[in-house]
Amino acid sequence: MTKLRGWKSPIAVLLGLTLLLGLTSVATAADTPEQIKEVRELLLNYHYGNPSERSLAINDIDQMIATLDDPYTEFYDEKEWKAFNSVLEKTFVGIGIVMREDKGSVYVDEVLEGSPAEAVGIAAGDLLTATGGKSLQGKTTAEIQQLLLGEEGTKVSLTVTRGGKKLSFIIVRKQIHLNAVTSSMLGDGIGYLALSGFTSDAATEVKKQLAELEKNGMKSLVFDLRDNGGGYVDTAQKIAGLFLENGVLAYMRDRDNNDEALAVTGTRKSYPLVVLVNGNSASASELLAGALQDYRAASLVGMRTYGKGVVQSIVALKSGGVLKLTIRQYLTPKEHKVDKVGLTPDVVVEDPASQLVKAYRMVGGHKVTITAKNDIVTMGDVRMAEPSAAFKNDKGVWYVNIRMGASVAGADLAYDADRHVFKLTKGTEARTLPSDDSHLVVKNGRTLVEVDFLKQWYPGLKYSVKDETLKLSSAG
Repeated sequence: MTKLRGWKSPIAVLLGLTLLLGLTSVATAADTPEQIKEVRELLLNYHYGNPSERSLAINDIDQMIATLDDPYTEFYDEKEWKAFNSVLEKTFVGIGIVMREDKGSVYVDEVLEGSPAEAVGIAAGDLLTATGGKSLQGKTTAEIQQLLLGEEGTKVSLTVTRGGKKLSFIIVRKQIHLNAVTSSMLGDGIGYLALSGFTSDAATEVKKQLAELEKNGMKSLVFDLRDNGGGYVDTAQKIAGLFLENGVLAYMRDRDNNDEALAVTGTRKSYPLVVLVNGNSASASELLAGALQDYRAASLVGMRTYGKGVVQSIVALKSGGVLKLTIRQYLTPKEHKVDKVGLTPDVVVEDPASQLVKAYRMVGGHKVTITAKNDIVTMGDVRMAEPSAAFKNDKGVWYVNIRMGASVAGADLAYDADRHVFKLTKGTEARTLPSDDSHLVVKNGRTLVEVDFLKQWYPGLKYSVKDETLKLSSAG
């Protein structure tokens, strides 16, 4: 916790989440004169955009904030703040299942450990059929989620189909905390650690799981920050200290162009480190990844990041409610701007599975095995959504996403848009494939290649099929 100069309310310095998660402030009651005055004073004194008194001479908080042209500054009433804070800390009230859609139906993809769903016997693979006596046929995962959420301690009925039989359950909703940190060993001494949010306890958990990986013989690490929308600055600062020696995490620049160094004290790891990022890696994720990249403590693999390089503070108002306001911009240790620019990876790779395979090989991994089924790709214990990753045509021929297939085979893929040709390069060997080749198909906007054809080019590539699941492996 920190405080704004001259302000006595508690402040938490925050990076991220609002745009990525679609949270917005919706007024449920008229703003009081005291709230309007307090918000106006905060914006005048601290907002990064340095607004004028004239522009804020509006007796409505939402309209006042709208003049800032700042999507990250928001006012919350008590209920809205509770909802936002729940997202920030990854807590929600529900039954504890992860869902997936397949051909218009919604299935249970995962049952969270210790959840109400697990307690009553809901299982992965169950088809969601009805809730509250209403059919779920044709409903999306988002629509079903809204039906299953509710107040803690309330009951919800859920009917599923399993093995052709319908099973009905009564489930009591409870508060569930999602783990922001997960880790596993991928093989060849490669550790994998994923951080989905910079929650208040994430630094402690990262340190704990990192030590466990090291204890299990980890020789190098893939650190996954994909789809991480941000969180607390001090959490990013603590995590940076696990990988960097004394230095600067970032420079915080105020509206008067004064810079303040955000210091880091820690120990640099002796083993190789690759950080995975994508277009949803934002704010605190960019803060951490940018520092690791600038100090050459890690290489970034994936796609250009979101580009949210401004910092918010959370102010609990004396008059009621909470204001989240933008107070600073941040620059990387080498003073690169992040806001509306993002970070460019050292190695640009599209598609989740290809990104992980590339990172794994960059830190010394050799043999790769992945499976693909129902738009879900699995490598070790890591599961990734990848639409049209693989499919079987009506003649029984299997196809795989050309980028993913090439990555497993150990080849780099490039596309020449002028010549309409794919180029696959492995070592000194380069092969080309026209985009209209008969061994290629396009499905949902993605190009897939016939697995048997790819195997002819790369004999080390092996595959098998069981229960409509495609398994690909290669020593690279």
